[in-house]
Amino acid sequence: MQNIDTFAIALYSEDMQKIEYADLSEKVYKELRLMILEGELQPGEKLKQNLLANQLGISRTPLAAAFSKLEKEMLVELLPRRGARVRALDAKELLDLYDIRIQLEPLGAAGVARNGTNEDIATIVKMHAEYKTIVDSNDPRSVRKADYEFHLAIAGSSGNEALYRIISSFNIVFICNQGGLLKSAQQSYEEHIKIVDAIASRDAAAAEFFMRSHLLDSRDRLLSHTREAS
Repeated sequence: MQNIDTFAIALYSEDMQKIEYADLSEKVYKELRLMILEGELQPGEKLKQNLLANQLGISRTPLAAAFSKLEKEMLVELLPRRGARVRALDAKELLDLYDIRIQLEPLGAAGVARNGTNEDIATIVKMHAEYKTIVDSNDPRSVRKADYEFHLAIAGSSGNEALYRIISSFNIVFICNQGGLLKSAQQSYEEHIKIVDAIASRDAAAAEFFMRSHLLDSRDRLLSHTREAS
């Protein structure tokens, strides 16, 4: 009986360690993701494991697990025998991702208009009002983060979890790789007004149309910048 109890305790301890390790890996993943979003880690920057482990107060094991998860989201590139770095996308890759966003995000806007709760819509309206204050502050980094959170809130309230996860990842890729705003913050705010008004009116067709127009304009600007640079 004692041997069985000892074996059970050992299994329980092992399971608890796995849970704690999984929780820690998830926390590290979220922290690194935020650092990439906020520009603390830049595209092309080598991720120094010892430095990050010390900074985050962890071992290298959960760090490696977080890198693997971020690689799947196109945020980190794992280099054979050379470690990892923040992934830097070229112009074509960004344009390709815009084509995907243009197909997906309008579905999210329409989904909120159809299926979002009153609380969901109230949250989006409030975020848009707060976005205006951030635009007026003239802080590009804060504007980019607020824009990301606005688009993510729409996807998250659409009722489509898969859509939310894809947009959450793709939009961070855009923010960290664009290097700057594609359009003025004021213009972005004004385009958001049309999206929010359509969602608040529960006009799914209009919400879908205005979201698509908003993203198409951004893609056209990226394409124009790419041609000018080449």
